Amino acid sequence: MKQTMIDFLLENANPSIILRVKRDILNNLSVDEEAELLIKIIAEKNVQTVLQSQKSDGWFGNAFHGSSPTLGAGMYDNMEVGLRYLAEKGFPPESEYIKRAVNSFLLDEPHYKECRMKAPDDDYTLTALGLFHARSSIIIRAGYEYLLPPNDYIDLKYDINHSFKTFVNVLNYASPDDVIDTTKRKLCFKSGTLWPCSYDLRILAHSQGWRNEKNHKLLSKAVNKLFTFEHDHEKMVYTHYKGYYKNPCFAFIHNAMTHFDFANDSFIDFDSTELFARCGVIKDVPVLKNKYERLLSDISDALSVGFSAKIKASDRSWGPYGGYALEEDWRTKTRKQCDLLFRVLLIHHYAECVI
Repeated sequence: MKQTMIDFLLENANPSIILRVKRDILNNLSVDEEAELLIKIIAEKNVQTVLQSQKSDGWFGNAFHGSSPTLGAGMYDNMEVGLRYLAEKGFPPESEYIKRAVNSFLLDEPHYKECRMKAPDDDYTLTALGLFHARSSIIIRAGYEYLLPPNDYIDLKYDINHSFKTFVNVLNYASPDDVIDTTKRKLCFKSGTLWPCSYDLRILAHSQGWRNEKNHKLLSKAVNKLFTFEHDHEKMVYTHYKGYYKNPCFAFIHNAMTHFDFANDSFIDFDSTELFARCGVIKDVPVLKNKYERLLSDISDALSVGFSAKIKASDRSWGPYGGYALEEDWRTKTRKQCDLLFRVLLIHHYAECVI
């Protein structure tokens, strides 16, 4: 089944998918072939949108956290989405575009100052909310866990350890009453609560420093606790800060859980499922394992006639909290199949890896 997917993608897919199949799955990509594929990738419209927005200091676009009509930043030409998109498209850490973008976080006179300074102490006390989450997640995704130059602003090792703590700390909570403050006008996290969000998942999925057998077992237990935590996931839980109710960064207690639709084994969120697979926990968490086994069953039955899947209309769109489409568009059935099959291939590959 895995080989069938690989063969289909190498025959039909976008240059980005071909590059990543050969590099990430087969570990068989020559320097010359990578260069040839990158030339084709660079010419693509969406990639050009990102590259043409890069400023002289390396920053992409006019915003950090996703699109902003008021700042003139679109879906791709902003720092957070732009850098992650290029990494997903296959740009290696040594690419000049990537190096300049990552280095822009360390400049003394930044274009976007609040994203290039040491995170304030309370950044690490605000539940599922804080600049370091997004900033460090894209730097790590760009391949700089061990390549970031020494600096006084960004400590990726600290941020990785903090993200791991946010997951494991879930094991210390017995019920929603331990986590949620119901005395205020809106439901909100109790002050000082450590609780994971999607950025913490991205940080762990694409980093190595936290990985050992003990930590994998702890993470599996914590993720299982998240999926069995008794809270009405339709009810928003805010982070209360200085009198304001702020939307946390896709925290795994309300909308994130609804987004997974974990009661429906036939639905899968490819982006997040891949991240859990990269963390090595899918086969240890019943909810995720059920979805994974259903996915493998469906793909096995459908490969001969063309694979499709139940997805939301917005799933292929890129933004701060998601996005996985590497084909330029889904105007043909084959392009859509290639994007979906590639994510299935990644999920399968990482789920079956021996940690």
